[in-house]
Amino acid sequence: MGLAVFLLGAICFVSCLALPAPTRTAEITPSRLDKLTLFSQYSAASSCPANYNGSANGLPVYCDAGYCALLRTTETEALYSFQGVLPGDTAGFIAADHTNKLLVVAFHDTMSRINGRTDLEFLQMDASAACAGCWAHSGFWQAAEAAALLLARLLEDARARYPSHRIVMTGHSLGGALATMYTVFLRTLRVYVDLYTFGAPSVGNLAFAEAITNNWQGLGTNYRVTHADDKIPKILFRLSRDRLTSWIVPEYSQSSPEYWIRSAYGRPVTAADIQVIEGVNNVTGNLGRGLGNIRDHTWYLGNTSVCVGG
Repeated sequence: MGLAVFLLGAICFVSCLALPAPTRTAEITPSRLDKLTLFSQYSAASSCPANYNGSANGLPVYCDAGYCALLRTTETEALYSFQGVLPGDTAGFIAADHTNKLLVVAFHDTMSRINGRTDLEFLQMDASAACAGCWAHSGFWQAAEAAALLLARLLEDARARYPSHRIVMTGHSLGGALATMYTVFLRTLRVYVDLYTFGAPSVGNLAFAEAITNNWQGLGTNYRVTHADDKIPKILFRLSRDRLTSWIVPEYSQSSPEYWIRSAYGRPVTAADIQVIEGVNNVTGNLGRGLGNIRDHTWYLGNTSVCVGG
């Protein structure tokens, strides 16, 4: 998300309206930690130019030396890349994960001025084509729609090449928002998709968050990962409830479940450090943590910047 949104969020202190009560929480298994770590590395790799400008196609997914340790031990094949998709200036890649039999679609985060403008297009548009009563962040929705038009053929080709591979969407920050939107588009077409997002902002209103949580049962699992006091996953949620900004920012909610990383920035993450928090708009985790910061946004089971220039 852009700097302007970060600064705007600074005014939301104790003036935020009363928040919903917490619900049940749990912890994850070590095997689930490995999956979250792997997709955090796919997500981070989406910001590497080699992975979205086509120079890695046919090769393993690229990260600079010293990064993406788990991804490096996975047999991967970069299939297609995309960049400069307008509106939104969206970029990313589709890769085959032969170790886990997956087709991974990864969207990169905010890297350009146009990406920043997309973040700031927070007024909502009608998303009832996806779910009744749903309204969506107009910047995210329109960018994802444009990407979906391009990716439809590429993903169809990838599925034809590897028909036994399942589809996984992933992304960090803006990339996570776009991954969420594209997952919704595909699930409405009855396509099975697993979704892993890291530090993703809210993408729509309460009806949309509830639909992401409860609709499309049997068509994939959601893993919405947050870290400590990361500002971005809660900024629209809070601004839409603040008495000073709610007249500008429409109502935003966050889906369930949340996988909240409680360990500090730069610290190795264990399974015990991740709490699974169920319930739309549950304030037990990131939403109720504090005023928020950007530093926590840059560490999701590792550094979110894994390439020079990325």
